[in-house]
Amino acid sequence: MKKFFKNSFLLLILSIFFLASCNNPQKTNIGTVHIGSFYFAVDYAPYLVAKDKHWFEDSLVTKGIKVEYTQFQTLPTINEAFASEKIDIVFEAEPPAIIAKASGIDVEIRDISCSLVQEILVPTISKIQNIADLKGKKIALLAGTSSHYGVLKMLKDNGIQANEVQIIDMIQPDAKVAFESGQVDAWATAPPFVEQEEIAGTGRTLPQGDAYINSILAVRESFIKNNPEVFNTIVNVFNQAKEWLIMYPDSAMIIVSNQLNVPLNVIKLAWVRHNWNVKLDQKIIDDIQAKANFLKETGKIQNEVKVKDDLIPVYSK
Repeated sequence: MKKFFKNSFLLLILSIFFLASCNNPQKTNIGTVHIGSFYFAVDYAPYLVAKDKHWFEDSLVTKGIKVEYTQFQTLPTINEAFASEKIDIVFEAEPPAIIAKASGIDVEIRDISCSLVQEILVPTISKIQNIADLKGKKIALLAGTSSHYGVLKMLKDNGIQANEVQIIDMIQPDAKVAFESGQVDAWATAPPFVEQEEIAGTGRTLPQGDAYINSILAVRESFIKNNPEVFNTIVNVFNQAKEWLIMYPDSAMIIVSNQLNVPLNVIKLAWVRHNWNVKLDQKIIDDIQAKANFLKETGKIQNEVKVKDDLIPVYSK
């Protein structure tokens, strides 16, 4: 019976897409939609589910549009791709989109996958027990990211200034090696890396603060302007994927495990740390604004970004 309802739900989704396409034919010059993500992460699950099930392709096939996927390894390459119009939509955390907007790239945040609390890992045998113990320690993270903001916020909340720790700017693979080899005292990262260290017995997390990572959908403004129906179709698929993974978490976790090539037990441990029901509301907008202020204060961007007016204008009306 459960399988029957599951299959019926999928058929309903595809039927809606097909009928919408037939009833609202669209003339467009676009031949391919380019969708990407920054590296890989559990918080991209709605995107990964839709990608795995070919829902993006199925929803656009009647319009004669293909879909190409890209996984970016560094933050600058994402904004270079946006600036050169080589990418249309990217799933990422907020800072790259803020940096893009500050530099004059026509990017908007139009939806959100989930929200999760920033974690800081320390070696299992470390004497560090809380955030206050990080004073004078080496912390690996990727500079200019939500993790960077989260660490400094948690340190400040515990009376520690930025110059009282040593921030080591590292991409995830290098940070993993540095952490496991004892070159750094702590590592601020996100799933699945946190859970991999926990399950391996090499790391544990410090008590949580109130710093969050918001996994968002960023899109070129010109793509929306020139292809509104195509964009709306993609967003609808994305939101249907969110609804599906909430209804069928076990199936969704298997898909994410396969898509990321990460063991299922790691995904299961990470899953409950994600708020899949979150909406792009005022609370989230305020949190993104705090990150924009942080990037300006730390010199990562030169121009002020007013998130509600500049980056998410559709929600300011």
